[in-house]
Amino acid sequence: GWNTYQLANNNSLFTGIENDASFYFVHSYHVVCKNSDDIAATTEYGHEVVSSIRKNNIFATQFHPEKSHDAGLMLLKNFVEIK
Repeated sequence: GWNTYQLANNNSLFTGIENDASFYFVHSYHVVCKNSDDIAATTEYGHEVVSSIRKNNIFATQFHPEKSHDAGLMLLKNFVEIK
């Protein structure tokens, strides 16, 4: 379903996206990061879960940007523009 995110570390993937924007989640699993510097965003689901990670030039999201309307389109635009 729909849920908001909280930016964890400065990440260009979320540039221009409001911090309370909603993204569409489908899966019930989540990542546990060994290094908190790799966490790009978190989401509250009864407890804090990692909803996006960045490690060097690798980006991942737990949610589906392509199904997340304006916020998802902005995230995809940001991804394409990363140099």
